[in-house]
Amino acid sequence: MSTQHYTATQHNLPQDSPNLAEFGLKFFAGNTHISRTIMLQELDALFQAMPRGSNAADYRDAICVRNIIGKTTVSTRQKSLRHLRELYVLDENVPIFRLLRRLYDLDPASLPLLAVQLAWARDPLFRATADAILELSDGDLLEQGAVATAVETSFPNQYSDNSKGNVSRNAGSSWTQTGHLVGRAKKTRRQIQASPVSVTLALFLGHLTGYHGAAVFSNPWCRLLDLNPERAKALALEAHRAGRLNLRVLGEVVDLSFPLFSDLHIPQS
Repeated sequence: MSTQHYTATQHNLPQDSPNLAEFGLKFFAGNTHISRTIMLQELDALFQAMPRGSNAADYRDAICVRNIIGKTTVSTRQKSLRHLRELYVLDENVPIFRLLRRLYDLDPASLPLLAVQLAWARDPLFRATADAILELSDGDLLEQGAVATAVETSFPNQYSDNSKGNVSRNAGSSWTQTGHLVGRAKKTRRQIQASPVSVTLALFLGHLTGYHGAAVFSNPWCRLLDLNPERAKALALEAHRAGRLNLRVLGEVVDLSFPLFSDLHIPQS
């Protein structure tokens, strides 16, 4: 399947921007979720084994030569490397991955909620499945065919029924790994309990993409964490007290900055 462009704004992401692409966001369709999930176990294994500051070649060696992620064949290792790069970059020269690695080191337990934010930002096919999950209320059953319908809505006539079925199964597993769904054959929605570190990433990516002032608490990454604006603000204050960000709120005036990421080049949205 060749890559295809689609209207990013239908999922509240800005239109294709060279600056945002340089930061690490992706605006074209990839194929990761046709054959893989969000791959949290593999990503966690890499982060546990690799020191911060490792470059793209180091990650490639860890996967393909040292087999840190425990794949049985060279071919599977190579495919895993490709899909992990599609989802997360695996190159600290790219700001979005450096951001992920830094926040993981602060709170490894938040990896599922950090990874889902990068996967949503970098995999438009995974992004297309989000509404089918996020619009459910706590305890709702995910209806059969809902994910495939969501993919068809975003990419009409671009994927076969077989491919949409693969995406449904893999995306269902991904949303289960992140905690948004529970169950096996029948999956049920569960509300996420966000952490201050995960909301730090959500607010940073929202700020990066043009959500400023009070709107930053309503950005799409906060939605991924099941946060309404008041809860997002409360967690942001926790993150402020923990030194993850600087926040001052006075009525509708919101002063937000990220000294922890002062070395990252932040493009103009």
